[in-house]
This record gives sequence, C-alpha cells and structure tokens, in this order.
Amino acid sequence: MIIWHRIYYTVLFCMVGLFANLGYAKQYQNYGMWNDILSPNQAVGRFQWLEKCYSGLLVETWERMYDATDLQSEQDKINALKNAWLYDRGNLKTFPQYLTFGNESHENPANWIAGVSATDSCKTIPVGYRVIGLITSFDFKEYCKISARDSSKEYIKQVDFGSFSNSSVANKLSNFWGRVIQVSRGSSYNLVVTPGYTIMAWPETWHGWIDWNRDGDFADKGEAILVNEVSDEAISKLIKVPANAKPGFTKMRITMDMGGGSRNPCQNVRFGEVEEYTIKIN
Repeated sequence: MIIWHRIYYTVLFCMVGLFANLGYAKQYQNYGMWNDILSPNQAVGRFQWLEKCYSGLLVETWERMYDATDLQSEQDKINALKNAWLYDRGNLKTFPQYLTFGNESHENPANWIAGVSATDSCKTIPVGYRVIGLITSFDFKEYCKISARDSSKEYIKQVDFGSFSNSSVANKLSNFWGRVIQVSRGSSYNLVVTPGYTIMAWPETWHGWIDWNRDGDFADKGEAILVNEVSDEAISKLIKVPANAKPGFTKMRITMDMGGGSRNPCQNVRFGEVEEYTIKIN
C-alpha cells in the first residue's frame, strides 16, 4: 500500500455533485476539465482502487465526516462510505459518487487521474494535491473514441456556445466533460469555433456533432452541426436545438483538421485537435 505522508486534504462534502452545483464549477473554472467525469461503473472502480491503494484515506474521510475515531473497525468505516456513495439497499445507485483530486486551485497541472478499477496499479498522489470534491457520476453512453495524430502546429483555441466560452491549449484530444453547456429545446445558440496556430495560419476544416437523442452515437438526422466548414479564422454558425431532443446530459464533439477532416465522427483527425463537451438539454 502506498502511504500518503505529504498530502493535506479537505473533503468538500457540501458539494453534493459537480452538476448539482454549477455555481461551484463557475467559481473554479478549471474544475472538471481533466477527464475525471466517470460512469457509474467507473465510480465503483474508483472506490475499489482507493480501498486497495489508499484505505487509510477512506478511513480518515469517514472519521472527518462523522467526527469519530474509534466507534467502528476500519473496514466498517470503509463499508459505510461505500454504501453511502455507491449503493442503495444493496443495489448500485443510478448516480453513484466518487472522490476526485487536484491542487489548491482545483486544477490538475500534473495531469494525474486516480484509478478507475481495482486492477489499476497504485500510484503516488502528486505533492500538493488533495481531495477536492465528491462528484456525482452520470451514465454517458460508450461513444466511439477518436483523437488527432498531431496537434503541434494547429489546435482548437476557443469554443463559444451561447454564453458558454472555453479557451485551451493544444492537445490531441481534450475532454472538457466537466464544462457543462446548458441549452433548451427549441432555442437557438451561436456556436463560434476559433483555431490556434503555433507557426502560421492554415485553412482548417471543421466538423461537429451533438447527440441530440442521447443514444450514444452521432449518426441521427440533424446531429451533424458543422460539416466541411473551412477557414483559417473563426467560424460562426447558429445551432437550433431540436424541439424533440431528449432531455438530460449528452455529448458534443468538435474536430478541426488541416488535413480535411471527415464527415465520419469516428475517424481520427490528422493535423489538428478533437474537443468534447457535455451538453445539458433542458
């Protein structure tokens, strides 16, 4: 077991869930930007990983919650957390909860993610990191996975969607699932995508999709929101949310490719970037 000597932490139990407290996410703009949004099964795996690698952390978490140190055995304390966060009368909750980690600014400069399975290897929590929240999971469908081959010369610099705005640096794939974009059925929103360059501007081809019916793919009519949009500058397009869109959380995928891109949302990008966001359909 890895012994945690140097990490000071405070569990923010007042935060019931990331998506239940958008004011909290707004206060810490970088919170949730590092792909630590887990499915219910991954939330179980996160707990199992902590129990294997950091059982002392779970015990101390229970003691801080209940302000008690010797009322139960260590295993009973761990089981109490497991039942509170993951299960309801022995059944896995629809939206189980899990711990996430970051630095004092609720950022993740080390790009460190805790394990999501009991089979994941134990690894040391970076110095200066601590538990920063108890997050409520939600069940994303299993979307096809894509990435860019090379983002060293061009990348997605900024995405604006209605009042939402996010700027970022170059990555082959950026999962901004913690940045929730709220939309309403039947309403229209302006989408602006802006390229970034490290050397010089090139014509970039943009594609984008939103899974309006939340079925785990981008293949349905109207889900392609950007198709072969080419420019070396920002592109703006008005996006109307279908009146029959299924309420709840879903995914938006944006690709930018100097190599031309593809209408296929599952095909990798050659030169550019892929970014993904959470859309909350109201």
